[in-house]
Amino acid sequence: MDLVTSAQNPTIKLIRSLHEKKHRQETGLFLAEGAKVVARSRQEGWSPDYLILRVGGPPAECATARTILVSNRVMASLSRQANPPDIIGVFRQRIRDEMPLPAAGDVWVGLDTMRDPGNLGTIIRTADAIGAAGVVLIGQSCDPWSPESVRATMGSIFAVPLIAVAVEGMERAAASWPGEIVATKINAPHDYRRSYARPVLLLMGSEGQGLLPRLASLATASVRIPMSGGAESLNVATATALMLYEIRRSELA
Repeated sequence: MDLVTSAQNPTIKLIRSLHEKKHRQETGLFLAEGAKVVARSRQEGWSPDYLILRVGGPPAECATARTILVSNRVMASLSRQANPPDIIGVFRQRIRDEMPLPAAGDVWVGLDTMRDPGNLGTIIRTADAIGAAGVVLIGQSCDPWSPESVRATMGSIFAVPLIAVAVEGMERAAASWPGEIVATKINAPHDYRRSYARPVLLLMGSEGQGLLPRLASLATASVRIPMSGGAESLNVATATALMLYEIRRSELA
C-alpha cells in the first residue's frame, strides 16, 4: 500500500470536500472519524467505500473498501478534530422518504425543522440508547450526515434508521398511527411522567420556534416537562432525552 503524502491527491481532495453539504449531496457520501465509530459501522452491517489510515496507526482492512494510507499531515487535513484520528471511513448515506408501519412496541421520534447538527446527533445517540425504532426528520432539517452531527452520534448514526419527510408525509403517517402521538407543550395539562400507549410517535419542535401548529394538531396527547427555575425552555436534545427515557422507563428499570 503506497503512502499518500500530498493533500492535493484527487481522492484526498474528494474526501476532504465531504465537509461541505453540497458535495455530500452530490456524492451521497459522508465521513465518520475514529476507530470506535468505524467499528460500530461494521457491527451494524455498514461497509465503507474508503478507509483512510494514518501512518503509524493500528492496521485495519475491509474487503469492500479502498484503503488509503496517509501521512499525519494529510490526515490532519481530512479531520476537523483537534487531534486527528487514526482512521476515517467514507460511507454511503442511507435515508428513507416514507414512514414504515410501526411494530406494536415501537418508539419513533419525529423532529420538526431541526437546525443544530449537534442537537440532532445527540438525539440520534439517545434514540439508539433507548432502542427507538427510528428518527424522522420533518421539513427542512439540518444535514444528519454533516461531520458535526455524525460526531455527536458517537456511532449511533449506523444503528438508528433515518426517515426524511415533508409535513404532508408526517400527516399521512399520523392518520393511521395505531398508538399514541405525543407532543410536548409548555402549557400542556398533563405531566410527562405517565405511561404511554405503544407504538409511540414522539413529536419534538425545532430549537427556536417549537412544534409547527400543523404537527402539534396531530398529537393525541400533549404533555409538559415542568420547570421551577428561570429558564424559558429546555434544549431540544435534553427534552427529547427526558421524554424517551420516560416512555421506556418500565422496560429500562
